[in-house]
Amino acid sequence: MQVELRRLQRAVGITFILVTHDQEEALIMSDRIAVMFGGRIAQLASPEELYRRPVNRDVASFIGVMNFFSGRVVSNGGDTYRLDVQALGQVEVPTSQAPEGVKGADVQVGVRPEMLTLLLQEGETAERVTEGEVVEAVYYGDMTYYNVMLPGAGAPVMISMRNTAGRPILTAGDPARVGWGAESVLVLN
Repeated sequence: MQVELRRLQRAVGITFILVTHDQEEALIMSDRIAVMFGGRIAQLASPEELYRRPVNRDVASFIGVMNFFSGRVVSNGGDTYRLDVQALGQVEVPTSQAPEGVKGADVQVGVRPEMLTLLLQEGETAERVTEGEVVEAVYYGDMTYYNVMLPGAGAPVMISMRNTAGRPILTAGDPARVGWGAESVLVLN
């Protein structure tokens, strides 16, 4: 029905205002989304921008799932930030992956579960690799959701992996090589 309503709205060329607490419904049906807390707009953006570039931890938590880490801005090179990120180490990220005017040296860093990958085959590589241990694996058929403890992390990180032909499924206690790249890291106010 959501897809049909979206098609109808476009065909007729009228504006819909949809008020919902269902994040998925908002992402599917909207051209622009206003995320509000306490009667104030925290972020107004397209669904893609809202999901990929939330301006703060509240918005990131509200739309989808996000792993959070403490970070510290080590240096600002004009168009990049060099960060020291809890459990991930030092990483350089473009300023486009941070809200305007990052305030202070201490920041929150977010990484979506699908932006992390488990390197399961010998010789598999990624831009960055962090070693950890599987705490929990939940098999959903098409996906497996892992909780992996990384050294220095205060809590396990969630990693979502599509189950493809021949891909092994890890279980609790298995060592895990976690791959990720600088493009996965978001700096949040």
